[in-house]
Amino acid sequence: MSVNQFLQAMSSFQKITLVSLLLFSTLFAEAQQKDTVRVMTYNLMWYRSFTSFCTVNNNSATTKDNAMEDIFDYVLPDLFVVQEMGGGSPLNAFRLLSNSINKNGRINYTMATPSGLSQSLVNMLYYNTDKFVLESQTFYDKDLNNNNIVRVIDEYVLYYNDSNLAMHHDTTRIHVLVAHLKAGSSSSDEIERAEATESLMASLDSLNATGNYIFAGDFNLYSSTEPAYQDLLSYVDPTKRFFDPINVSGTWHNRSAFSITHTQSTRTSGGCFAGGGMDDRFDFILASDEIMNNTDKMRYIPNTYKAVGQDGNRYNQTIISPTNTSVPSLVSLAMYNMSDHIPVIMDLEITLPSTTSIKELLGLEKLKFKNPNYGDLLIDFSNQKQAVKTVEIIDITGKVLFVKNINSDSYAQFDISNLNSGAYLIRVTSSSYQQIVEKLIKI
Repeated sequence: MSVNQFLQAMSSFQKITLVSLLLFSTLFAEAQQKDTVRVMTYNLMWYRSFTSFCTVNNNSATTKDNAMEDIFDYVLPDLFVVQEMGGGSPLNAFRLLSNSINKNGRINYTMATPSGLSQSLVNMLYYNTDKFVLESQTFYDKDLNNNNIVRVIDEYVLYYNDSNLAMHHDTTRIHVLVAHLKAGSSSSDEIERAEATESLMASLDSLNATGNYIFAGDFNLYSSTEPAYQDLLSYVDPTKRFFDPINVSGTWHNRSAFSITHTQSTRTSGGCFAGGGMDDRFDFILASDEIMNNTDKMRYIPNTYKAVGQDGNRYNQTIISPTNTSVPSLVSLAMYNMSDHIPVIMDLEITLPSTTSIKELLGLEKLKFKNPNYGDLLIDFSNQKQAVKTVEIIDITGKVLFVKNINSDSYAQFDISNLNSGAYLIRVTSSSYQQIVEKLIKI
């Protein structure tokens, strides 16, 4: 019997019931929409930072920019965290964004504000603005005795940029922690790594940190028995523990049995680059219980965690020899030229809120402020029909110059007299995560 014959034989009631079921199924499918996002961590090996052994000749920024462009084209992460970005100036981080990330038609990536710029090497976050909005950032720089740790641990809080966010006022957040722990194999090096991780875990505990967390970076760990690793995976409060998505325990260093996990070194010898070939698992992405067990609308997709270009045949060899068929030759060569580490990636699935129960919310109204402005900027929210959460002043490069959290106030005031004359943006975000952006002219 054909489909038409089948429908003709049905009663009107049966037809209505079938159509209703099909419509319900369609609505339910729409309500259960999901999206996949990719996370990548990468130690960039003294990017735009030069020493006696890492010089402009053997650590060329132009060579690295071109290499990173090829790697980014291949992986296309939505959340990209890096270590060993040259400190001192935010221009180093902006250079990678311009020369490598927002290339080949991409204009949708931006970066966080660099922290710890007084240090020679810093961390950085780049993210896909089509999928994420950066809500806040902070850093941890002290051990439990209030002494400085070797390098700061950065924390970025982002929420998923759902196109229906302004209507359903429901979003999914992720906390991204990034670290470059103390390098070295001595007992004192182990202690310094542990001092950083135990302080971090205590800080998260004091904040009752729950939800979607990932902790990524170059941890410089040699085995799963190290105190730093145990601080993270065996913390006294089980609800605060991190999990290793591939759950590989043992002494990773210089053990062929763990070659599929090794992330350093891409070369067997060479000046700025560490030598010895691939024999260490230094680079990690760990995830919270909520991500591993899908209890907060975000889950780790099994079998997506991997070291890019690591096929298990690299033990004490380079990333390009023997011939690497796990990635295109252009990519393996790019990793050879970029760093003595290789990137680690994993994919997350985000479940979007139901669209069948959306209630329309009132939008933000045009902002009331004096424009052009000489320096005393007063933004009036008395005409807004929903609460304002934050106000930001942004320059033309996308850098946030001022930010204010608004509670019950009906206005925000900024002293912009020290800003150069020119065009800026005012971005206002409501409590329902609607946004309005207007141009500001500073005279």
